[in-house]
Amino acid sequence: MKSIIVLLFLLNTILFAQTGVVQNLKDIDFLKVPPLIDGVADFNKSGKEYFNFVEKNNDNNPMCKISYRLAYGTDFFYIFLEVESDTIIYRDRGYQNGDGLHLVFASPIPNNKVTDEFYVLAFTPLPKGKTSWQKKFIWYKNKDISFRKLRKTRFATKTMGNKTGYEILIPWSEIPPFHPWLSDKIGFNMCFVKASGKNGKTYNYIIYDEKIQSEQSSRKYTIIHFKQPSINRDYQYFTYLNKNHIRYGEKISLQIAGLSAKKKIVKLYSKILSGENTRLKISSYNVDFKKELTKKNFPIDLSGLIPGGYRFQLFESNGKLVSELPFTILPQFDSKKSMDRLSKLKGKISEGSFTTLLFKLQEINKELKRLKYYETAGILRSKLLNFNKILSFAENGKDKLKAATGIFRRAYISEIDSTLQPYSIKIPRNFQPNKKYPLLVMLHGSGQDDRNILYERNGILERFIEIAPKGRGTSNAYCINHAQDDIREAIEDVIKNYPIDTTKIILSGFSMGGYGVYRTFYEAPERFAALSIFSGHPNLANIWGIGNNQPNFLKEKYLTSFNNKKIFIFHGEEDRNCPVDLTKKLVSLLEKSGAEVTAVYEKNKGHERAGRKTMNKYFHWLENIIDCHPK
Repeated sequence: MKSIIVLLFLLNTILFAQTGVVQNLKDIDFLKVPPLIDGVADFNKSGKEYFNFVEKNNDNNPMCKISYRLAYGTDFFYIFLEVESDTIIYRDRGYQNGDGLHLVFASPIPNNKVTDEFYVLAFTPLPKGKTSWQKKFIWYKNKDISFRKLRKTRFATKTMGNKTGYEILIPWSEIPPFHPWLSDKIGFNMCFVKASGKNGKTYNYIIYDEKIQSEQSSRKYTIIHFKQPSINRDYQYFTYLNKNHIRYGEKISLQIAGLSAKKKIVKLYSKILSGENTRLKISSYNVDFKKELTKKNFPIDLSGLIPGGYRFQLFESNGKLVSELPFTILPQFDSKKSMDRLSKLKGKISEGSFTTLLFKLQEINKELKRLKYYETAGILRSKLLNFNKILSFAENGKDKLKAATGIFRRAYISEIDSTLQPYSIKIPRNFQPNKKYPLLVMLHGSGQDDRNILYERNGILERFIEIAPKGRGTSNAYCINHAQDDIREAIEDVIKNYPIDTTKIILSGFSMGGYGVYRTFYEAPERFAALSIFSGHPNLANIWGIGNNQPNFLKEKYLTSFNNKKIFIFHGEEDRNCPVDLTKKLVSLLEKSGAEVTAVYEKNKGHERAGRKTMNKYFHWLENIIDCHPK
């Protein structure tokens, strides 16, 4: 039985039910120098605090006392946790399943309501000698899954006696625009996950937030307050650009915030480098620092720079590089004029190319509106240039999209509601229009969309055309909001526009996409020649509470159509997000129903991609399907 315990270690803590905000947390200390990150505290522990909420997935989980201390420096944010445990339990996705933690940096909004602008960072301790993407990364950024590595962040753990230390140092430069000297307020939350027994996990929160791990969800936070900095020698400062992207013709300025042990003028100079490392501009600045925090703003000379990606480098007079700040100059773009140009091409290029260009224009407009001032825009700049390039070719009678190979995004107009709907496609590099190709339909996992599942691979996959439908959502288990209609229409669109062997359509998916394979095949079993499922859950939609009475593929009544169907299934033995025991049970039921199942289980694998040996076996299985399978 799951339970939530409120722990009031701070006698003056005030709880606000509507926002979940805990006030009166201690102001965090300023550290003049960054601590050594080795899992051992280098400071007086008198400033430690305790988590306010504990949530157990089972009442029998043991309680574990955990304290933490927060601090900051000119260039970093610092966290130290002390866990009263003499062991670290290593689990797949420890940041989610224990031992591990995740934390939130958020942009507050009025009345401290939940926010859509934040980072969730995740940390998982690893056994000695093991490396993994799970150790430290950005889990979410502004509601969307990121999985970008924290390359400069340092994280270490150490067990001494009956206590274990978790120590983290995060450079402010890895989580823009957050910095206490440049941000009016910073929201914060932290959740430490302690494992116990075989499946026990206990969540320790500063602010209880049932959505802290959820996809496409806003986050709760408390406001953290920072003590004023002071130093007794030299000087320290932090630099930012007021914008990291602009339209051509707009301006950017350099922001510097810092202080000195005594009044001092620091001479700095800058270089602007192009993407090819060509030095384009050199400027100099005199910054007068004082004992109290000083903020300065300097215009940057961008004259003569054309649209492109650039790096602003700042140096001290001795030649020491102190910061490198990327920025993008976007080309001028007039959406109405672009639409007028595109409208004139209707009937002159293929219907699929016209619809895809219409979608591209729609997406460019959306991305321009939601782009944050602190974000670079290299991908968007490429999209703008590519769109104009394709448009220009089309105006000169060349339909570049129709002849494209590799991975790109297409769109169709849905018969359901007349909306533009995208899907990703991969066309073999040696594509031959007069040849029939088998089709591999890939269903993405939760929190992601169609753009994250197709990869450039050689070998057997070069014999396929591959598509990845979006399914009209990122976390709908392919059950609601016309997700099944989208899969069907995407397949129909690719059949309409490419030479597909409709007797050899193979359906594949990872994680949520694995359940999507079962669900989609159940909807239209006559369409697919074979199925492949990677780390899928047989009853995901009902576990998530999506829709009403969705199929549970652990019940035999839903498996009759799988008779004689060839199915490849992979699952990691250490998967805690989609338990392997459920897949093993399903495999037994599928075999009982008459399906031809090839099941592969990998030890020491969690909820992740299959290893190379398994993938080679899968590719061989695919080859047999397309070479030998009669419809």
